[in-house]
Amino acid sequence: MPRTQKERNEETRRALLEAGSSLLREVGYARTSVAQITQRAGRAHGTFYLHFENKRHLVSVLLDDMAEEARRHAREIWRAAPRVDAIWLGLRDFLALITPERSLWLLVEEVVALEEDAAPLRSRLRHLYVEPILRGLKERPDGLVSRAPNIELLADLLASMGLHFARTGNLPASPDVTALHMTVVWCNAVGQPITEKDLDNLRGMFAAS
Repeated sequence: MPRTQKERNEETRRALLEAGSSLLREVGYARTSVAQITQRAGRAHGTFYLHFENKRHLVSVLLDDMAEEARRHAREIWRAAPRVDAIWLGLRDFLALITPERSLWLLVEEVVALEEDAAPLRSRLRHLYVEPILRGLKERPDGLVSRAPNIELLADLLASMGLHFARTGNLPASPDVTALHMTVVWCNAVGQPITEKDLDNLRGMFAAS
């Protein structure tokens, strides 16, 4: 069956995103042009501006897509696992997803350094991760709603820690252990310290991973 216009537009958008992502990572933001992106994607130059305002908008979309993938994984884990287990699995998955994307973090730093008005891009990226962490923090492991003080600060701290590890590519320990430390901080902050039973479950998950 012939493709609809909507399907063709989506195919073009995906091709431009893939071409832009690979070029930006290969040669950097300053040395990548819209013409190079459309050429690699095999699309007419003008099609770029049907989907993106400029190169920075394309970078923003790449960040959105990556953050949405992390949130999707977290939602799946949260539904399938007991609460403390889900916190650990979610944080471990978060670290596993974002750490290999170091080139994208470096790209953001390059954009901010080159364009004075691009600083909000970094703040927006952090917010994309803070929001789901904050939502998770408000739901305590015992099913109650947390009233802990400074919970917004904690969500920002946890997201900033993860993003720092991703940018530097330098976890203080393995993803499993780093996520465990972050889980302990999480549970203590919301007034529901990890129990021996929780630790036994986590040890079993460590052995199986």
